[in-house]
Amino acid sequence: MARLSRGDPSLLRRLNVVAVLRSLYDAGELTLTELVKASEVSRPTVEEIIADLEEQGLVVEVTVQPGAPRPVGRPAKRYRFRENAGCLAGLDIGPHKVLCLVSDLRGEIVGSARVDVRPEMSAAQRLAAAHSAVKEATGGRRVRVLGVGTTGIVSAGKVVRSDRLPDWEGVDLVAELGSGRPYPVLAGNDTKLATLAEHWRGAAHDTGDVIYLLVGRSISVGVLLGGKIHKGYNGGAGEIGVLRQLGWHTALDGFLSYGKDDPASGPSSEAAKRVFDAVRAGDPGAAAIVQAFVADLATGVAATVLTVDPQLVVIGGGLSQAGDLLAEPLRAELARLCLFPVQVETSVLGDESVALGAVRLALDHVEAELFGVAGAVGRPGGEV
Repeated sequence: MARLSRGDPSLLRRLNVVAVLRSLYDAGELTLTELVKASEVSRPTVEEIIADLEEQGLVVEVTVQPGAPRPVGRPAKRYRFRENAGCLAGLDIGPHKVLCLVSDLRGEIVGSARVDVRPEMSAAQRLAAAHSAVKEATGGRRVRVLGVGTTGIVSAGKVVRSDRLPDWEGVDLVAELGSGRPYPVLAGNDTKLATLAEHWRGAAHDTGDVIYLLVGRSISVGVLLGGKIHKGYNGGAGEIGVLRQLGWHTALDGFLSYGKDDPASGPSSEAAKRVFDAVRAGDPGAAAIVQAFVADLATGVAATVLTVDPQLVVIGGGLSQAGDLLAEPLRAELARLCLFPVQVETSVLGDESVALGAVRLALDHVEAELFGVAGAVGRPGGEV
């Protein structure tokens, strides 16, 4: 990544490098004259910095395409940031799937791979699936950072609690996925990373205080405060589902009974779809299932809303497919239970939210390397 040039460690030099690189990153491409103006750095210094950044592979001169109109006189040199100078990988390791999304250095998704897994798999088998997904998705590209999201409480890159995958507890994700590889691994809880994704590219974009519900085969909560994920002292913020009195561990059983799915596996997306399709068709039994589910869900959500006072509640995970069939009754219940009405929306990110949040985690690390004035960056084992 961008480094201090030619042994010059001065703060001014670093500020100039950041100003030039940020200008190109934000603008796409600029002439040398435009770059001098945008960065407010002298032309000789810009030229020197550009030469260094070209050497590092982060900047490239834009060549005139064959057949393109040529300006009169000598054409001005143009430069652009090389977003393909490596890639970022975001990995979602769950009970039923391992999903890897790959982005360029601007965060645009350029590849993906999915491997189906089972809850009863050993940690070694699940890690093998993760390695396979990363290899397939990256396709030989140079990986700059790998972000990882998984179920359970993650601290210092290690899964310290995991109720859904007992064999997963104690797994050091940084060591297992980063050992012998030339890139850092950053690990975090899946719900918190899904919350990060929702703030980045979902319903919570540009919203500072958010409660995110990951509702699929289980229910969990992510909390965003002031635009930042709230982790808590032990990394367990939002884990209110462990309170058996809330009934969240049985709240989804109605979908199973209607869809006749195996209760041990948790409600499939097909079972939930059947229920909501039946609601749309006017089935009172299906409507009663949704009503009971919302009543169970609302108590825990209301407690969190009353504690945090968010601008927005986002429903993510598999049941977000229900849209307003779930959002409207939850909105009504929260209005009844809480001091102030709260906006409730459903996510449009689908089952890619965790992997997308892992990409965002990796991108935050890269941006700190590129644009951090002090040159300080996250360390392997960083987390959300």
